[in-house]
Amino acid sequence: MNSLLFQPVESKKNNLSTDRTRSRALIVFAFLSLGFTVISLRLLQIQLFEHEKYLELATTVHTVRKVLPPKRGYIVDCKNVPLAQSFLTYKVRLDGMNVQEPALTIQELEELLGLEKNSLLQNFRRMDRSYLLAKGLSEEKVQALEAFEKEKLKQWKKKRLPAEHFLTFEEDYSRIYPCGREAAPLIGYLDENGKGAAGVEKAMNEWLEGTPGEKWIEKDVFGKEIAAYRGLEVKPVDGCNVSLTLDSVIQHIVEEGIDRVEKEFWPNGIMAIVMNPKTGEILAMAQRPSFDPNRREKWNIAFLKNKNLTDPVEPGSIFKIVTLSGVLEEKIFSLDNSTINCENGAFFYGGKTLHDSHPYGMLSVREVVMKSSNIGFAKMGLELGENRLYHYARAFGFGEPTGMLPGQGESAGILYPPRLWSKLSITRIPMGQEIAVTPIQMIRAMAAIANHGYLVKPMIIKDIRNPQGKIIRSFSPVIIRRVISERTAKLVTSALVSVVSPKGTGAKAAIMGFTVAGKTGTAQKVVHGNYVKGKYISSFIGFLPAEDPEFVLMIMVDEPHGTQYYAASVAAPAFSYIGSEIAQALNLTPKCVPAQAIRIETEK
Repeated sequence: MNSLLFQPVESKKNNLSTDRTRSRALIVFAFLSLGFTVISLRLLQIQLFEHEKYLELATTVHTVRKVLPPKRGYIVDCKNVPLAQSFLTYKVRLDGMNVQEPALTIQELEELLGLEKNSLLQNFRRMDRSYLLAKGLSEEKVQALEAFEKEKLKQWKKKRLPAEHFLTFEEDYSRIYPCGREAAPLIGYLDENGKGAAGVEKAMNEWLEGTPGEKWIEKDVFGKEIAAYRGLEVKPVDGCNVSLTLDSVIQHIVEEGIDRVEKEFWPNGIMAIVMNPKTGEILAMAQRPSFDPNRREKWNIAFLKNKNLTDPVEPGSIFKIVTLSGVLEEKIFSLDNSTINCENGAFFYGGKTLHDSHPYGMLSVREVVMKSSNIGFAKMGLELGENRLYHYARAFGFGEPTGMLPGQGESAGILYPPRLWSKLSITRIPMGQEIAVTPIQMIRAMAAIANHGYLVKPMIIKDIRNPQGKIIRSFSPVIIRRVISERTAKLVTSALVSVVSPKGTGAKAAIMGFTVAGKTGTAQKVVHGNYVKGKYISSFIGFLPAEDPEFVLMIMVDEPHGTQYYAASVAAPAFSYIGSEIAQALNLTPKCVPAQAIRIETEK
């Protein structure tokens, strides 16, 4: 019994140790059970209530959407000559995490891509896994880069460095303009994202750009592409092709012609337009300075806008066609049977003296037009009156944009209503002062005279075709309104033929074998509200053949330098040599018809 009551001390310690071990085991088991229970409950929650959330997250992490760019549509001239086109090129991206020996590798890439030294290295970021190295690469350049990458991987393996692909290539399209700076402000250009930013590129962007496609790519945890996600690919839809009324042959003639003017007179600028007066179709539109849309690095932002649409100027004497049309339509004067006293070159009215370049006495209305007498036209304006003069200016389309090409910032010009005129305005507006017009407005007005009195809307878009060449939308000429009667249009034409006669101010605009109707204009420029001596805009606008006009040509030369600045010596000769070549390009048959032979109704 005593042996049962009194156990050895060592045996008691062993029992105590076993109890503690069991307790600890139970505690650990309890914690493990609790942990597994929590995990199980969490898994159950995910499976039952958060399945969609984590499925979406997993898909986002491992599946990447890749955009497939469409091919932008062509812009072509009226004979299907490409003016803007896209061709397949490539983008290359750099995975910074996979680049070994970065200083050396980046330097070699700079040399291979023809980039400035350190231009890539200073922007290199190790953590950037998709850095855009270059775009617009040819197939040959891609092959060279692939060969470079292959060689680098081989070198890194020899050095026991990680060797993972670090270059990826993407298909892309680059835009080129085959005619360079010819018609560039009209055709326009793209922004850095490939969207139309100006000209036809901007106005027709919705048709040209097409619809991107897409495909889904699986990538591993290192961002490396595994395979295309089969079944989830939408092919891109290429853009439509846009045909213009522009004739690239005539455009080239005009471009060369204004280059000749630029070399001879070194003006601040030149603007030129050719239009079909019967349809309003723009056959050519040019300006200097201009730009080459293929060489973005050379651009001057001041040269990018289309000044034929955006920059209004005082037209000077070419605006006199509006005043003449008004007085003949209203039968205030007769072209050959009425005379006007031109005051020997000095006419005092409204506290100011108006001068002519030469002193004239009594002149017929035809002679007033031939000599471009400012005094004669001031007196026509006084007889016509403010309201009627304003009416005809508005009827010819001044004071409102033509709407030829939306989204170009086209100016409405400046034409104030009579209530805002000064006492002098009725004598100044008839000769083209106190009013500002754009070249496109001015040529549209002259086209109305050439088109028997009908004002047409200038048009540049001929049709839109799908990538297969089928016309899906075409555009027709738009007659806006009748401005003057056919009889008045013929009378004005007859007077304008006299301008280009040997005794007229436009004698140097004559073209052998054709009857030309036109008007000179030498406008003194306004700077800060004042006319500046020595600064002029020299213009000539005319059409031919006068008896059945095929085209209207306008040339406006801003501040010609040198001893000559009058339109008779600057713009008129340019009209002659440019107009002569255009007539040949259009296969017009020479047939000289004197001014008196243009059939007009008998004046009453």
